[in-house]
Amino acid sequence: MAHLAQVASEVRIGLKLLAASLFVVAILFIFFKGGEIAKNFFFPAPPAPPEQKFGVLPPVSFPIQNPRNFEYRINTLTGKLPAFTDACVYFDKKYYCQVKVYKVKKKEPSLVALKSARDKLRLIGYTENESKVSEEEYQWTNSEGQTIRINISTGNFKISSSFLGESSESLTGEAVRKEGAFELVERLLENLDLEREDLDQETYTLTYLKLENSTLIKAQSLNEANFARLDLFQKNLDSHKIYYPGLTESLMYFITRSGSNLPNVVDASFSHFIADSSNFSTYPIKTAETAFEDLKRGDAFVLTDSEDANLIDITDVSLGYYIADVNQQYFLPIVVFKGKGFTAYVNALSQ
Repeated sequence: MAHLAQVASEVRIGLKLLAASLFVVAILFIFFKGGEIAKNFFFPAPPAPPEQKFGVLPPVSFPIQNPRNFEYRINTLTGKLPAFTDACVYFDKKYYCQVKVYKVKKKEPSLVALKSARDKLRLIGYTENESKVSEEEYQWTNSEGQTIRINISTGNFKISSSFLGESSESLTGEAVRKEGAFELVERLLENLDLEREDLDQETYTLTYLKLENSTLIKAQSLNEANFARLDLFQKNLDSHKIYYPGLTESLMYFITRSGSNLPNVVDASFSHFIADSSNFSTYPIKTAETAFEDLKRGDAFVLTDSEDANLIDITDVSLGYYIADVNQQYFLPIVVFKGKGFTAYVNALSQ
């Protein structure tokens, strides 16, 4: 019994020593961790500088416009310009802003690119009149007289035909439905074995068109439509929308006539540039205030419905990425200003 009592006493002593040790460790942890938290709170470390590993980037290549003079008024919900909290850090009474700049994904050169293009085009009926346009571009025709010009390296292509000079009929069949037109285009892209993972299946648009004096104009209703135009858009990049030179028109569009066969795509342009998610670098960007000063100076690409408006109420300001139908190597950040019937793109890079 005495032996058991001694063991119990030693166990109690050991437990007390263990508890004391844990208490001391906890106190030390709280002391040092609390000190670190207090240090970061009262003396925060400056934000990491942008990497800028691609060097000096080329400026955003907006389409050339005739300058127009507008007056602007901030009329957002807060009455202020946003702070871009997803891209900016406030430090030492100043905002430090940066975003990722992505390189456009490049395909590896292939010695069998031309043969591969021939095989794919055979599936959609383009087998006639092969001709070389440049080192990377070739074109073919089909039995309907339509022409496809394709870049055998990137897969980007354009389809053209003389449909504007032909007699037109009312739009019927699958092209009438938004889903039907999308399925037709998806089948075309699938036959050409083109990447589609970054295309947003929720935001594509269908516009009814009619032929008037050999020109396509927007139809007011399906009843007067002769053609339908499907525009494809890409998914957001880092939660930011991707913008193109045309506000509601994409670099990837397809004009279809009645029917559900691939030859019913009478005009198309598929300029599809994909961001390389593994090849990016952070770059400094302007604050909304600095971008707004650029806008007021006219350093912006402006899209507006009104020809007579002089005073523009800015109701929304956001960051986005811009890509154009040129040999652009990067997805470049822009600041997007919006108002009623008004949108403007401003180069966001601060280099």
